[in-house]
Amino acid sequence: MTAHELNDWAGENYPNDDVEYEDWDEKEAYSVTNEVLAALDMMDMNLMIPEDVPAYLGFLETHPASFEEGYKKLQQYLEKNDIKKRAAALVADPFYEKFCQ
Repeated sequence: MTAHELNDWAGENYPNDDVEYEDWDEKEAYSVTNEVLAALDMMDMNLMIPEDVPAYLGFLETHPASFEEGYKKLQQYLEKNDIKKRAAALVADPFYEKFCQ
């Protein structure tokens, strides 16, 4: 599956209205599933690449009661990415190019 195909799939599955996933914590108003679909829906904007998928799969394994811990771990991974270097590498890719300037 290409990045563009994955982004299209996420766009079809990311909620446009109120949706509650099995892992939705009503008290805290968050869901690992929702966060991952949101990230996939914006993967071109965030310059997400296939190498990032294991970090998101790891986050999907987060128990709802451990959301904050899992989210923090994902954010630590994302902060290590060199976005300028990634943008330079992806600038010629039509899927990412408009977000690489």
